Amino acid sequence: MSNERIMIVEDESIVAMGIKHKLEDLGYDVVGIVATGEGAVTTALKTVPDLILMDIVLKGDLDGIEAAQQIHKHQDTPIIYITAYSDEEVLERARITEPYGYILKPFKKSEINANIQMAIYKHKKDRKRSEETKKRVLADFYDFILTAMPTCSTDSDMEMRQLLLRVFAERLDDDLYPKFVEELNPDEIEDADELFETYVAWLANLFGDFGIKTIVTEEGDRIYLEFLNCPWPEDAKKKPIFCLNCQAMINRSFNWTGLRGSIERRSSITDGSESCVFKFNKIE
Repeated sequence: MSNERIMIVEDESIVAMGIKHKLEDLGYDVVGIVATGEGAVTTALKTVPDLILMDIVLKGDLDGIEAAQQIHKHQDTPIIYITAYSDEEVLERARITEPYGYILKPFKKSEINANIQMAIYKHKKDRKRSEETKKRVLADFYDFILTAMPTCSTDSDMEMRQLLLRVFAERLDDDLYPKFVEELNPDEIEDADELFETYVAWLANLFGDFGIKTIVTEEGDRIYLEFLNCPWPEDAKKKPIFCLNCQAMINRSFNWTGLRGSIERRSSITDGSESCVFKFNKIE
């Protein structure tokens, strides 16, 4: 018997109850039944199900595909679409959200069970590969920092800081700039405010790939990016210059956007603060 927690998104109550009974007969725990895309997003964030069965066509402002996109911004939950339609245009939109399967109505209990089991298995494998990839990326990031540090001595701490920032910047142009252009496409974003917000979101995702959790807050024309953890706190505390790599990544990538503004490092764990905070000042 299975005990995975499943959420059902279906705006036809009779169909939803039929799915619920099928799932419970199979041993699944139904954590919620919602009829709208907006309700799907709220319930998913509240219950954090193991899998979501999502009807594509829903009443309200959000259809199933748009609801899936909203959910995936906050959590990694596998989604299987259930639909009575096989329209190619609809399926093409759905593919963008990378679902773990499609089930055409009407369906049998054995069919839905097979799809759920395959989706959960594949999601676990994908998550394991993702974690392994992050570990490799983090190791590469650490090696990048160590190899970028010059071995020569300098006359002052300020001179060393400036040297390191230049070295890091040169390495970033080679290693990170192609990724920046591919993922952000700054030339295609004409509105400065949109580009600024998109850039900060990209930056948060980039550091997230290194295992660094961030919070983005906005106050007027200022945006704050706070790092809630550091992968190498002991290294950073022993070698304050170690943290310059993060600062270089932010400064250099901001220059790539072509935006007007400035960046300030407001706090750092090397200074005894609980977190590192960077302030972005927009200039219209």
